[in-house]
Amino acid sequence: MFIYHFNRLIRNRILWGFFAIVIAFAFVAVDSCRKTIPKETAGQLNGKSISSMEFRRIETSLRGFGRNADHSTPAHVIDRRAWEQIAAIGTAKANGMAVTDSEIQQTIREFPAFQGANGFDINLYRQVLRAQGLNEGLYEELVRDQLAITKSAMLANTASWVSPMELEDELAGMTDKFTVQVAAVSNRYTKADMNLTEENYKKYYEEHKDDFALPDQVQVKYVSLPASNFVASVTVSDAEIQDYYDSNADKYTRTTTNNVSEAIPLEEVRDKITEELKLEAAVYTASTSAQFQVFGKLDSSVSNSFEGVLGSFAKDNNLTISISPMFSATDSGRWVGENAREFVSQAFELDMESSDSRFAVVEGTKKVYVMELVKQEAAHVPEYGKVKTEVKNQAVSRARSDAFDTMLKDLKSQLEKSVADGKGFEDSAKALGMNVSTSVTYSVSDISNAKFENNFSVAYGAMSVQKGKISDPIPASSTKSLLVYVQDRQEGDALAADMARSQVRSGLARRASGQLFNDWLSWNLGRQKLETKIEIDDPDAKSNDAGDSAAAADEAAAADEAATASSTTESKE
Repeated sequence: MFIYHFNRLIRNRILWGFFAIVIAFAFVAVDSCRKTIPKETAGQLNGKSISSMEFRRIETSLRGFGRNADHSTPAHVIDRRAWEQIAAIGTAKANGMAVTDSEIQQTIREFPAFQGANGFDINLYRQVLRAQGLNEGLYEELVRDQLAITKSAMLANTASWVSPMELEDELAGMTDKFTVQVAAVSNRYTKADMNLTEENYKKYYEEHKDDFALPDQVQVKYVSLPASNFVASVTVSDAEIQDYYDSNADKYTRTTTNNVSEAIPLEEVRDKITEELKLEAAVYTASTSAQFQVFGKLDSSVSNSFEGVLGSFAKDNNLTISISPMFSATDSGRWVGENAREFVSQAFELDMESSDSRFAVVEGTKKVYVMELVKQEAAHVPEYGKVKTEVKNQAVSRARSDAFDTMLKDLKSQLEKSVADGKGFEDSAKALGMNVSTSVTYSVSDISNAKFENNFSVAYGAMSVQKGKISDPIPASSTKSLLVYVQDRQEGDALAADMARSQVRSGLARRASGQLFNDWLSWNLGRQKLETKIEIDDPDAKSNDAGDSAAAADEAAAADEAATASSTTESKE
């Protein structure tokens, strides 16, 4: 047991890190005259280096975790948003709105997903994090980032304003009585052969290259070392068992026949606790053993042999080497198994040019992984030939969508002309091959009680349309869209409008503030000095409307001034 505790105190990475620092000082003067962005950083903001780990943490939080993670948004768009958030976090700190540790703790302790029978449950908290491939340190940093951004958003949004006219229009749309007819338009292009040529595909590829961009990717080979191999070599003392039992009292309770909660005696759960603690100790021992074995081979002839360090380690421990697919920093890593998120994160810390940094040891719950970097690929856009199939699929899908949009616009134009000439909407629509519903009457505020097909789509799609007009096409499904004709529109109940006023105003304010904050994020990043090794999406460069950009900048500037003024006032107080 002494060896186990000793191994926990001296982690091999620290030892090798110390040697690396000593060696690094010997070479500082070599590159001191060149201004470069260090390899381990993602870039610099106002002269301050942002580590790759911090940048990837922000990127990962933007894409999300688990099955619902967003892997479809192009890398350059996520990169832009990540830099915007990093800049916002820096601005919040500069304005005296830094997040405190107590705020992080309070936020975590109040989160519903971590609540047990007696309030916050530390074991449930760890269990939920593990299910998402997270550890406590990383999650707390994510919470810190989000709280800082939320503080900036709250101050920036004080500059948003809802005009009385906008409020009245929204209230009218919610409470007026509508009488409408609905014409359904089937999408004839759903499976149509669009007869695109090779030139069409290449043109689509050139115009949408960003959609096919790949992020930084790596490939590793790795072995899985079972912690069970070391269980026999570790022991657990009675004091450790007692301490674990006392620290996890909520975990060891049961309900009696009288529906009263009581503690389970230690003796009844001693074996289970012993098993858990021995496995935990075995994981640490396996990890330390793996590090000493792997890094101890670097200076031997093994490192230059055909087998190499990892091959030798696998042979010594009777393990099989696996090779990963190419993966990005946001990959779920499901092909790994345990602690996939940490595995992926550590893989991106590996360095082909450094012998000891080519390897990493990652702890799971029952296994320890030893990995070696095989290949790295920088973010890039693949050549047309390598993504030809994907290009064709997207080009055909876009062509079908565009053809249906054109068809809908043409049908609406013909209907409007026919109705203007005095012909009824129903007759006009049927003449164009559309199915038309009977007249239905409803109000948006009571739409849940209106029983007609596509009621929600119709209600919200036509709520701003005036009497005698036809709505824009309203998607009802992947194969059908709707055109709604407003036969009549009567003023709604005044009392209902007054009752909804506060809620509608709040909704409009949230909608406006969301856009304002997005504009502020872009403006805030633009006014700071950013140096990055990768291209990022610049929404302003794609805008042809200088007036809109200027207006957005003015609003963002006003929000920033409000934030600064508020911060100054707080500091004076």
